[in-house]
Amino acid sequence: MQTAKELSWFAIRQPTVVRFLERRLWAPDGDAFAVALDAACRLHAAMSISDGVEPPRVDDRLLREGLDMTPPTSLSSWVHDLITCAPVVLSNAEEHEVVRAVTAIAWSLTAVRAHDVADAMLL
Repeated sequence: MQTAKELSWFAIRQPTVVRFLERRLWAPDGDAFAVALDAACRLHAAMSISDGVEPPRVDDRLLREGLDMTPPTSLSSWVHDLITCAPVVLSNAEEHEVVRAVTAIAWSLTAVRAHDVADAMLL
């Protein structure tokens, strides 16, 4: 039940991320979408814990910018570990798209946090 609450809270806090994943990864089996959504929730939770506050909402512009980023090896490995542990089977193309989408989300969450911190420093 706790996982469902966390997922619901994430969808409320970051609806643009959920729509982004739906547009990029939705398929009838939903496997790639599910793995990417799990990774996004984990990233969001980790940032919330490390910062003591939830990241601000990201917008579609940041997510699109993030698609052009090269994923760090550590992020790619982490996503591949999540895929391996998930009870799903993804094609190589789906795995690539999941890594790409999660990289965009990580970039967006980091960029919006940096922008928020910069604004706070100016005040």
